Amino acid sequence: MKNLLLILLLLFSGSTVFAQDQDPSSKRILGNWYSNANRNTKWSFTQDGKVYNYNNNQMKVMYKYTISHSCQNFSDDTTEFMTFRDKDGNEFCFRINGINENKNGILSLTNLSNMEQLTFINDASLKKTQQQ
Repeated sequence: MKNLLLILLLLFSGSTVFAQDQDPSSKRILGNWYSNANRNTKWSFTQDGKVYNYNNNQMKVMYKYTISHSCQNFSDDTTEFMTFRDKDGNEFCFRINGINENKNGILSLTNLSNMEQLTFINDASLKKTQQQ
């Protein structure tokens, strides 16, 4: 009985340690992301749920953002979506394809209004990456 208890304890503590190594999307997205197509375009995600859009270092617009498993008519338990809301309450939906996977410095999204693939990098000095 003691051995079974010890094994269960080790299993739970091991999964807890592993889970701590896997930061959620809401943490991995924080910071500055530069458009791979145009480095003058920057999205800056903050901890308080806001994203600021800059062009040539001038702030153009601010949105509130959320990350969940649904956005408007899109829903999937295995896919994450990001919803932007502007000050007028308009919503814009993006499917998250990847956020800094294996620390590759790439944010990959699909704009669900036109199915356009968007690629951002977290270091403006990096060379352009191949579109993911």
